[in-house]
Amino acid sequence: MSKKFSRKLLAAALAAGVAGSAGAALAQDSAAKWTQLQEAVRLAEICRGVVHDRATWRALGTKIDAAVNHEIGGGERLTLIETAKTDARVLAVSKGCDHEEVQALLREYDALVAM
Repeated sequence: MSKKFSRKLLAAALAAGVAGSAGAALAQDSAAKWTQLQEAVRLAEICRGVVHDRATWRALGTKIDAAVNHEIGGGERLTLIETAKTDARVLAVSKGCDHEEVQALLREYDALVAM
């Protein structure tokens, strides 16, 4: 194998590795953002007493999916929803609805609804 071919092969392998890790990071970012938005919706229910009917959940779900470019598949959503529900409940109980972290998430909820 020539040195020129070996270098090209190594460069291609490195580029593929970087692209693969960038794709994995993007998927993690999408999952984190999707969970954060779900958590914001749950905090609106807990802290503000907001009630979401089926049509509202459908509209919010569409907006949340659009916010992450539809990167989250159906199976993963189930796990992330449960994570968001738990995180929202723990955050509201442990820090209270007036805490800055909760308020930041409620601002995210307001922005989501306004979309």
